[in-house]
Parts: sequence; structure tokens; C-alpha cells
Amino acid sequence: MIEQVTDGVMRVGSRAHNYYLLIENGRVTIVDAGCSGEWGLLLEAMEAAGVALVSVEGVIVTHAHADHFGLAKKLTEADIDVSVHTDEETRATGRYRGRFAVTPRELPVFRPAVLVNFLTMVVRGIMQLEHVDGVDTFSDGDRIDLPGRPVVIHTPGHTEGHVMFHVPERGMLFTGDGLATMDLLGFGAGPQMLDARFHLDAEQADASLDRIVDIEADLLLPGHGNPWSGSPAAAVEAVRTHA
Repeated sequence: MIEQVTDGVMRVGSRAHNYYLLIENGRVTIVDAGCSGEWGLLLEAMEAAGVALVSVEGVIVTHAHADHFGLAKKLTEADIDVSVHTDEETRATGRYRGRFAVTPRELPVFRPAVLVNFLTMVVRGIMQLEHVDGVDTFSDGDRIDLPGRPVVIHTPGHTEGHVMFHVPERGMLFTGDGLATMDLLGFGAGPQMLDARFHLDAEQADASLDRIVDIEADLLLPGHGNPWSGSPAAAVEAVRTHA
């Protein structure tokens, strides 16, 4: 899937996962890095956007799971800097020693939606994750000196170092897996939390939503599901109303 969401934003991925090109004056920030088998798709998306790999000034990652970090190794080999939150560095470099991510045995794998969504990502390479030797890091509140100048909002719970990225001048919030608009285990749509099994700490992930209710934005760009037009406050209200 390659889709222009709005001027200067390309959505890349599949029906089950998203990452984005944030383009400003021909310069590119990649927000998340997809699955490991999507190198050709990423280059195709750049071509569709009228930019090239040399236009990429950096990659910023909401968290280092395989569907958000899969192309990180190839991107670093292309001399493109990849950045994560300081609390996510050990996941990105393969030194993490906790519960890294949900495993198939924890999921209802014979449910139709689960089969559709996860087979889609398996084909894209979610089962193969190459860690990187090193990454740049950022902290909560940092304004990253890349196209769009995203502001880091630390929203732990899905992982320790999960973040969202606010682009104030564009009224956009990249929500990663902290807030989705699709149910990976079913067919529900609209603002929602991923099932608790996907989170390292589901209660903390829910509490982290409090950090975005006052953010001024009118376009939410999640890691799973369609972009959503509306404020973070309205999205959080929808999540908690239907929880």
C-alpha cells in the first residue's frame, strides 16, 4: 500500500500496518521503518512522492518492534541515521532482555481477522528483524531537527520507550501503537487501544493517553489502521468511551 494522506505525507505499508514519509521542501523524514521485506515498497513510495533515498535526512521510530523497525538495518547501511527514545535503545540494538513483543502462541491465531492481519505482515517480513549496531537517541520533549521538526511525546506502555511524534505546524500526530484505528484481532475501526496482549504494560499504555489530550492536532496517523481526522482529545474520549 502506498497512499498520499495529505500534502507532504505518504502512507506506506499494508492493510495491517503503516509507516510514513514526512516530506518538506523535497527533504524527507521517515516515521517508523516498516517490515524487513519492504525495501522495494519503500523505494516505490519515494518514487511516487517524487523524492529519492538521498532526500532522506533521518528515520525516527516510535518503538523497535519488527513491524516498525524492520528496515532500520538497511537504512543505516545506506548511511541514514535512525533514532529512538533513550528507553528503546536496547531493543533497537538487540540487547533487550525483557518481553520483547507478543508471540503467536499468545494470540487467537485461528480467528479470521488474526489470520488475515498477521499473514499479511508475515509476508512482508515481520518474522525477520535485524537489529542495528547503534542508534541516535532522543528524549521526551525534544524537537528533532529533521523535516517537519517533530516533537517527541514519550508514551510508554506498549514498550518502555514508545513515543508519539507531534508536528505542530502541520497539526499532525503520529501515534505509533499507542493509539490505533483498527483492531488487529477483529474488524473494529476507529480510535482504540490495541488488545492488552500487545502491550508490555496495558495500564501504563492507557495512562499515557493523558499525555496527548491537550495536543493541538487534527490528523492522527497510527501504526495500525486508517488516518483519523479529529483531535487527540476526541480520539482519547472515543477510546475510553468504548473501552
